[in-house]
Amino acid sequence: MTPSSRRAFALMLTALLLLAVNLRLAVTTASVLLPLLLDEGALTPQAAIVVPAVPTAMFAIGGVVTPWLSRRIGAAAAVTWAMGAVAVGMLARFVPHPVAIVGGTMLAMAGIAVVNVMLPALVRATSGSRMRSVTTAYTTVLSASSAIGAAAGVPIAHALGSATLGLGAWAVFAVLAFGVWIAASRGHDVDAALSAPTSSSRPPLPRGTWPLTGFFALQALLAFIVMGWLPTIAVDAGISPARAGVLLGIVIVVSIPAGLIAVSMAHTLRGVRVGVAGVSAGSAAGLLGLWLAPTSAPELWSVLIGTGMAAFPLTLALIARSGSGAAEATRVSGVAQGVGYAISTIGPLAAGAWYGAGGEWGPVLVAMVVGAVLQALIGLALASGPQASERRP
Repeated sequence: MTPSSRRAFALMLTALLLLAVNLRLAVTTASVLLPLLLDEGALTPQAAIVVPAVPTAMFAIGGVVTPWLSRRIGAAAAVTWAMGAVAVGMLARFVPHPVAIVGGTMLAMAGIAVVNVMLPALVRATSGSRMRSVTTAYTTVLSASSAIGAAAGVPIAHALGSATLGLGAWAVFAVLAFGVWIAASRGHDVDAALSAPTSSSRPPLPRGTWPLTGFFALQALLAFIVMGWLPTIAVDAGISPARAGVLLGIVIVVSIPAGLIAVSMAHTLRGVRVGVAGVSAGSAAGLLGLWLAPTSAPELWSVLIGTGMAAFPLTLALIARSGSGAAEATRVSGVAQGVGYAISTIGPLAAGAWYGAGGEWGPVLVAMVVGAVLQALIGLALASGPQASERRP
């Protein structure tokens, strides 16, 4: 590798990692600040119900639209416009008004949705033989940034004297990613790497796409209820807002090493089975603890739930390796995320509606335990079906 090609790869890797930084920051920072935004009047109770449901709704739309958008304007331009939308949307959340916060969140999530779909394929197209290490790096950065946002969201808002100032401050990372991506994409022919061979007929989806979509849907449903409502569940149980934010931070911090282990195991069929069983059991145990004894050992419940959150990088690793190339991986990613997020939107929206109607959190947590069991069953079927042989290294 020549010095210029090393520099180009280093710049692209930096851009990919900065893209990953932004994939959950807008979610976790809004989640931990939800009680404070309500107290300050920046959000109404009705708007507060909507905010946690926005990510999965926009991600569902993004899953359907992104492959078309990539074909229409090119992959590099699609990511550029998407990161511009993330930056503008997060900046809009500086304004202490429900319309600005909800609208900014929707715009940011629309951009994140596009990057969500494109990132696994971008990694495959630009990292070559380094795909495994780059996948590990970006999933780790994604989880770490989410944890930092969750743990630091409330302290930063207190330091700035306003929940909305604390919420908008995280836009700096979106602006930085936007600039670095523009520079990096000029040195890589991303569009050529992601283009599918010309064909008069559209080939069928790779085998295993639909079980993978079901697994993705359930892990997203569980994850976004946790990211959207865990701090509120904890506060309602009598835990302070600052500690509740730390609990979400613990969930995401634990998901980092758990995700590393899950991704490393995803390269063998036995590893996938063990990983699926482990993440599902962690989710079920932590959610049961949160339901039965929320204040006795909340940090322990967060650790267990964090283990379950490793289902997300595990799914990304399986998507990145699906199909015969980056173009097919983009198709699988679009279907899995489009359909999967559409289904998972039911989770945070139903949880918010139940909470808004004055319901206790117990039935929601029980339903999530059932979801973790279903996730395990689908994941094990995915690793045991005829499509599994196609993923064997």
